[in-house]
Amino acid sequence: MDVDAEVDVAIVGAGPAGTSTALHLARFCPALAGSTILIERSAHPRSKLCGGGLVNDVDVLLHNLGLDVGDVPHADAAWANLHYQGRGLRMRLGDIAFHVVRRADLDAWLASRVRDCGIRIRENTLVTNIERTAEGVILETSTGRIRARAVVGADGSKGMVRRMIPGEERRPVARLVEVVTPPRPPKGLTVDDALFEFRNISEGIQGYSWSFPMRTDGELMRNWGIYDSRLVGTSETGSLVNYLKEELARHGLDIADYRVEGHPIRLFMPGAELSTERIILAGDSAGADPLLGEGISLAIGYGELAARALVDGFSSGDLAFAGYTRSVHRSPMGRSLRRRHLAARMIYGLRSSFPQRLIWWRIKPLLRTFIRRGVFSWAVPTVHSKSVSFPPSGPLQPVQGV
Repeated sequence: MDVDAEVDVAIVGAGPAGTSTALHLARFCPALAGSTILIERSAHPRSKLCGGGLVNDVDVLLHNLGLDVGDVPHADAAWANLHYQGRGLRMRLGDIAFHVVRRADLDAWLASRVRDCGIRIRENTLVTNIERTAEGVILETSTGRIRARAVVGADGSKGMVRRMIPGEERRPVARLVEVVTPPRPPKGLTVDDALFEFRNISEGIQGYSWSFPMRTDGELMRNWGIYDSRLVGTSETGSLVNYLKEELARHGLDIADYRVEGHPIRLFMPGAELSTERIILAGDSAGADPLLGEGISLAIGYGELAARALVDGFSSGDLAFAGYTRSVHRSPMGRSLRRRHLAARMIYGLRSSFPQRLIWWRIKPLLRTFIRRGVFSWAVPTVHSKSVSFPPSGPLQPVQGV
């Protein structure tokens, strides 16, 4: 079969998961990174619907790569207020609660760092078909046919690569909607505060509404939205837009004045496979946080694990990636994801007001500790180790036709 390009690794999707995989490859094995290509359906900077929250783990993961999130335009949420029916706890992770970026800015910055490493990104390229052969994986794209010896699926919840994993469609899909408004904060809070309100659990929403500061083209704005995990059964509870309309009205805002956007999120499940022969999933393709829908820190974390699996696979010549799922689950990130999955099933399965008030009003010290240590703060600072290099007779092949 004729191909237009041959590479060792094709990464589909140049968001945080795909660029993290490439950046970690450049750190761990420059030779393999030199035979890698990222395939992106759009062109950076491109619009991406996402709340844009960056928790403390992102700072650690980027610092491990020699990067600083301060180089990206952002706002800081000074405090996070987690409420049920207007009451709850107030907390932060370190000096602030979290950063907030526009995904267009973050993704373009990460893609720029990938190019700085000499790794090519083929933009405006849509993958239309995937076929696994004895020689590798054939990617049919809108700009030609690419053959890769291994493929990383970092193309998101609606991406094509994840469909190659047996049983993948059984994973739950959360939903969310959001709007961007002028910077008026929720009643009783400051402009730097973030609010997460869980009042709609009793009505069947398995999640929360949010409000936090953000910057758009340097101007301070406000992001509002509702997240519904649909983890405990998937019965519909009505339009999320209506719930968001009610939440905005509580704070003197009319949803009709703003553009509402929404998208699905494929969630992490403890029993789901994340790889198959020659194929690895990363980021939202592998599964986002079921508890809060958080995904950016996880995407960067998946990228590191995917890069390690690629280096191990090419150095051994075994591209089955049979141990990748296990390595994800045993990692600090994977343990955090399992705790989040359990907590989500417990919290969102309790629709009665009494247990929700107990959780959010009465056991605040325990909840605060769990969030700080059990949900976040899983990323570990690392000392840069010596990169791997393969001998000329090793498994690597030169990039052709990219």
